[in-house]
Amino acid sequence: MIVKDRLSALFAKIAVFFVFLLSTAGFLSASNADTIGLSIPLSGNAAEPGQNFRTGAKLAMEKHGQEHRLFIADDGCDPDLGAMAASDLKQQNSTIVVGLICNAPAKAVADEFADTDVPVLVAGARSVRLVKDREREAWNLWRLSPGDDYPVEIAAQSINRLWQTTPYAIVDDGTIYGRNFTDALRAKMDEAGLTPQFSDTFRAAQSTQAGLLRRLQRSGVTAVFIASATVEDLFTIARNMKEFDINLDLMTSDALAVLPFIEDAKTVPAGVKVIMAPVPANKELEKLLAEREIQTDRQIYNGYAAIQIATQIINNKSKSPLDELQNRAFETILGTVRFNADGSSKYNPYKLQVWDGENLVPHDPALETQ
Repeated sequence: MIVKDRLSALFAKIAVFFVFLLSTAGFLSASNADTIGLSIPLSGNAAEPGQNFRTGAKLAMEKHGQEHRLFIADDGCDPDLGAMAASDLKQQNSTIVVGLICNAPAKAVADEFADTDVPVLVAGARSVRLVKDREREAWNLWRLSPGDDYPVEIAAQSINRLWQTTPYAIVDDGTIYGRNFTDALRAKMDEAGLTPQFSDTFRAAQSTQAGLLRRLQRSGVTAVFIASATVEDLFTIARNMKEFDINLDLMTSDALAVLPFIEDAKTVPAGVKVIMAPVPANKELEKLLAEREIQTDRQIYNGYAAIQIATQIINNKSKSPLDELQNRAFETILGTVRFNADGSSKYNPYKLQVWDGENLVPHDPALETQ
């Protein structure tokens, strides 16, 4: 009996010792791992895109970041919560911080890490100020997400390609978004020597835009670019063209990207063009999402790509993360990503799409008759 008790005590000590070894090994493994900080809104009005971003980030960690640790902070898309999230990320000794769907938390995190060598990769917020203030504020900030000026660039390229000999107009809805878009677009077209023949501002939120279309018709233009903050106005204009048999080559801003999901979309004439960022497509990721019954979303792709870039940076121990971001080309689920000297991304997801009566599809220049 005594021998049995002594053996039991010995085995108990051995078991405790092995538990200690396992826990120590786990601790050592965790302490050697790099921490990727993720700042996203998981509460508040922007919680849904934040959760989708987190889904993409976690999927990428499963494949590309198994040796590393992901620390997630809820910034709530709010300045105060953003500041708290930034402090938490710093306390966690993050090697790199990614995410940042909203502008205020992006600024807060950039300020918090300005005195470090930790890069901040903004993968959602789009403010031009993030890039313009980067040097003045000494931010280690790179913006993967397209700036507000990126769709303007594609609109200018499209007009320059399609309407070289076409009298056209530029119109906005009077909102800050609409005016900023069209002011930037007019400046680009003036530089290209393709000044619009007519400019106008329409009254938003009306049941009909027949007045605008008749003014355009009387001006003698045959093509028009319209920038609006709301899909309702763009849809009304496109639908009125068919109702009043007004033939204009219409190009719009990305609010009309939801056209395929509008119940009365077939009332819009085929040929309407939209400057938009189509949801990316990757067979491997789409298959994985289908298996887990997760609906495809752009933020899932953005979250996945942000982690891909982060892991490529921290896996290369021969160079500093700051040097990596400034000089390297990153292969991601979005495509190859490089950064300009000012920290902005060379990746522009915006494209010219055309309504075929049922869907928005890539524009085919060969189908143009002008």
